[in-house]
Amino acid sequence: QEEGFDIDLIELRALKPLDIDTIATSLKRTNKLCILDESTKSGGVGATISAIVSEELFDLLDAPVNRLCMDDAPVPYASSMEKAVVKRGSDLIEGVFDLCTGKK
Repeated sequence: QEEGFDIDLIELRALKPLDIDTIATSLKRTNKLCILDESTKSGGVGATISAIVSEELFDLLDAPVNRLCMDDAPVPYASSMEKAVVKRGSDLIEGVFDLCTGKK
């Protein structure tokens, strides 16, 4: 809110069943979606949620879904290297800012 944005933050507690009603309610208000997912871009939870939103709620979107996830590569074993590839909360803040300002 410091930047003048009023966002919804949804922390999904379960993926099955997916709480699509909560996502739809948020999209009706914000018309944008940014997904933070620790898995890879292909085949991850974020890809599935993005697909469902695109298939069922496309008309509510004013911009493409912004997915923040790892590149399609193996996760490094060393924790210091893992921190460089796994997306974190700070990446979400940047991603939401870019989405709200039209940079993404």
